[in-house]
Amino acid sequence: MSTKTIYLILSAIIVLGVLGAWYSYIYLSPLKVNEDFEGGLSDWVADADVPIDPNNPSHSVEWNISRVTSAAKSGQYSIRLFIDGSQDDGTIWIERKIGAKRDSQVQVKVSFQFYSEQESFNTIAAVVAYAGVRSPESEEDFTVVGSANEVAGWKEYSHETIVNTGSSEELWVAVGDRDGLFHRRCSVRDSMIYIDR
Repeated sequence: MSTKTIYLILSAIIVLGVLGAWYSYIYLSPLKVNEDFEGGLSDWVADADVPIDPNNPSHSVEWNISRVTSAAKSGQYSIRLFIDGSQDDGTIWIERKIGAKRDSQVQVKVSFQFYSEQESFNTIAAVVAYAGVRSPESEEDFTVVGSANEVAGWKEYSHETIVNTGSSEELWVAVGDRDGLFHRRCSVRDSMIYIDR
């Protein structure tokens, strides 16, 4: 075999190795998105599915999601979720979209810290999460991942699922609070999203 042939074979092997490594890095390595809300909501958007207020029939019950410093696990900020739970109904959440490869099955894990002001043996409200190919629009879209009042203070929750992307090139993830009987104030901090592409 000539030296030129050996160099051509070695060059082809190196090029194929580099292309294989690049493909593995881009398409097979997990995507990790970490949010701490220190710089604002970033790509997160507040949304809700709440009932009409019977005391004010032309309006929904009061709710809001805001960035606060009153209950930060690390750093200075967290996201506060507030809902008037006097109707014992309603779900509020933050959501964001993430780019994904179409026509693939994707394993998604969303983990986040959730703060409750008090511990209770009764379920006052539920912590919920979502991952799918469309933006969540109702409380039925969500999976309950635990009780919001399991501990006084911060607790980590997670939701893991496999999503078939179909013709979509994006995934949606969301975390929030499905309300119970009381006015609720709770916070979300340190959201971590893992996507195995």
